[in-house]
Amino acid sequence: MPLTSHRIWRKCSLSSFSDSFPWGEIMCKTHSKSYTHTRYRKFSRALGLGVLFGLSAPLLANEDNPEATSTELKTITVWGQAPTEDTDAYVAKKTTIASKLPLAPKEIPQSVSVITRQRIEDQNLNTLEDALRQAPGVTVIPNDTVQSQFLSRGYGLNVSIDGVPSTNGLSGAEQFDLAVYDRVEVLRGPAGALQGSGDLGGTVNVVTKKPREQFGLNGSVSAGSWDNYRGELDITGPLNADGSLRGRFVGVGQDRDFFYDRTHQRKWVGYGVLEFDLNDDLTLSLTHINQDNDTDVPFFGLPVSAPGGTAGRLLDVSRSTNHLADWSYNRSRTKETVLAAEQRFANDWSLTTKLRYLTLDSSWRDAVPRGTGVNTDDYTFEYRFLRDYDGVYRRRAADIYASGPFQLFGREHRALIGYNYEDYRDRYNMVNRTTTSATGIDLFNPVFAEPDLPHTSGFESRTEQSGLYGQTRLRLLDPLTLVLGGRLSDYEYKSRNRAPSTPSDWSNGEDASDEFTPYGGLVYELTRHVSLYTSYSDIFIPQDYQKADGGTLDPRVGKQYEIGIKTSWLDDTLSASLATFRIRDENRPMEDPNDDLYYIAAGEVESRGWELEVTGRPLPGWDISAGYTRLKTRYLSDDDNAGLFSHASPKHSFKLWSHYRFQDGLLKGLALGGGLAATSSYGSDRYASDREQSGYALVSAAASYELNEHLTLALNGENLTDRKYYASLGNNTYNTYGDPRNFTLSLRLKY
Repeated sequence: MPLTSHRIWRKCSLSSFSDSFPWGEIMCKTHSKSYTHTRYRKFSRALGLGVLFGLSAPLLANEDNPEATSTELKTITVWGQAPTEDTDAYVAKKTTIASKLPLAPKEIPQSVSVITRQRIEDQNLNTLEDALRQAPGVTVIPNDTVQSQFLSRGYGLNVSIDGVPSTNGLSGAEQFDLAVYDRVEVLRGPAGALQGSGDLGGTVNVVTKKPREQFGLNGSVSAGSWDNYRGELDITGPLNADGSLRGRFVGVGQDRDFFYDRTHQRKWVGYGVLEFDLNDDLTLSLTHINQDNDTDVPFFGLPVSAPGGTAGRLLDVSRSTNHLADWSYNRSRTKETVLAAEQRFANDWSLTTKLRYLTLDSSWRDAVPRGTGVNTDDYTFEYRFLRDYDGVYRRRAADIYASGPFQLFGREHRALIGYNYEDYRDRYNMVNRTTTSATGIDLFNPVFAEPDLPHTSGFESRTEQSGLYGQTRLRLLDPLTLVLGGRLSDYEYKSRNRAPSTPSDWSNGEDASDEFTPYGGLVYELTRHVSLYTSYSDIFIPQDYQKADGGTLDPRVGKQYEIGIKTSWLDDTLSASLATFRIRDENRPMEDPNDDLYYIAAGEVESRGWELEVTGRPLPGWDISAGYTRLKTRYLSDDDNAGLFSHASPKHSFKLWSHYRFQDGLLKGLALGGGLAATSSYGSDRYASDREQSGYALVSAAASYELNEHLTLALNGENLTDRKYYASLGNNTYNTYGDPRNFTLSLRLKY
């Protein structure tokens, strides 16, 4: 039975937001609120605080334990984990994505994949989108030239940067070039215990490159199909005599066209990081990155056919067709600054603090075709909307956590406790003007005079979320580990209209306070090489999607169960895993069928399936990565929907990459690679129809040769059979072809 309560609480938040002093002032205010809820919040809050206090108790216990404080100092890798660069490996022996603790993948009771730096270079991967295409079970849907959608297990993905959650971090403008990252870690399934609010498909953690104690120089130049030219420079090393001050700089410049007509893009990236050992136990770090993306005539997919041809069908036209007007553009300027500190203690505990501040200035202008589509008698269409947008995003984030071992009942266990905070602000002005004059536009030569588009509306929103989180790994028996964790979360969203709209006061949207999200798992080491695991994840996600009646959708709630087996062989250079999972949730947002500007909540849905992955080096010189996913999504209870709830997620997907380096003989220095990406049929989550892309397979290959100790020449090819297919199915627009056959020739320098 719903309970009604009246609560008063005191809440502290950051205010006085400005560019000159982004962290603002700390303000505390007293709030009161009456609300109705269906969960027993007092019990939930008490349970959450109890669990988190229990997780922190070992740290307090160690403070009073003479034996713990006199432990011999051990060598600790700065930032918790060695990088994958220069390891020449496809397997990361440790990863921090699941708990911030450096763990071997077979110690984690969820599915985890890692795209290492070696694999990034072997396959010539330059963007996060490129990397996620290689991750088992991940579906990449290109919405337009600069923005894609990512799905796993039928749901969207979240992103963290060096373990710090990043709202909207997978948007195209916020994805930094892959040159600044050491690796990409992917955890499949919910991770709300550490992430806070987000989607259910999993979490992508990108790990940035850090300065090295020895001098290193890497660089590359490349030229590819459609006039794709790119250069990279990466230099690192000590900046003083004793190596206590280290630095690294990465620069990228790219100028390219695409397989569709008239689109041109320029990208510039500058990444710098300084690391300073203040003493043997304290390391400070300062990082800054700038990325500029300028795209002329960006493409966001083809319209469909219209009466006069075959109504509502996908067009069978040249893949080079681009219906956007010549005056269309998309511009973004992204900057991020990070301050970090790691304090190491004699008892093997450490305290890590990270502060991140990101700004994004973006603007775009385009015209959207009318939903009636293209008349295939003469291949003409109409523009429906003329749009112009200028927006500013600001995000401040903080993460502080302590982790380390503790002794209990004669065994060593590990614990983590932390707190993170994020303040995400969005301000924009735009116009979205309906037009009736843009008729008879030629699909193959879309000439239309650039209109005057003064902004007519303004909007501003602010999302704050914070959480106290913890996790403990209890070694119940030598082979058995119990993983317990949870997060106590606060969430608040508010918005208002701003000029040129009629200004309004702040309107509060969805919020949550002291919401506890538990997590649990068991890992049993069957042998030194094989572990069995099971895990449970709770789901609670506040939502700010607007309903037609002016309210917001209720929070999404649900749970995931996962069972699996993981193996590791040949000194942990070869790993394999098999997992089965089931996710259920309700209140998933769907476009309102009566007004696509608003949303409705779906009923209960289910995603279930299994995944198989093999990665590593079975023989000297031979690296392999293979993954298969079987997925079924369905509505369990919904008044208006039935069948699949994620049409864009294929039932079957298989990804393979194999790479061999000749070790000796006449072919020493030569490396050959080949890949296959196969998928079953899929549809569109934007539009309920019988439009479907049939299954297909894409073939890729690579060849490289070491000219000498420092220079390598490489040729990479994609879609070698030139398969024509739709990579994205939208509604009456957003239907995008996949890349045709293409090649890239690169020369890489490494010292």
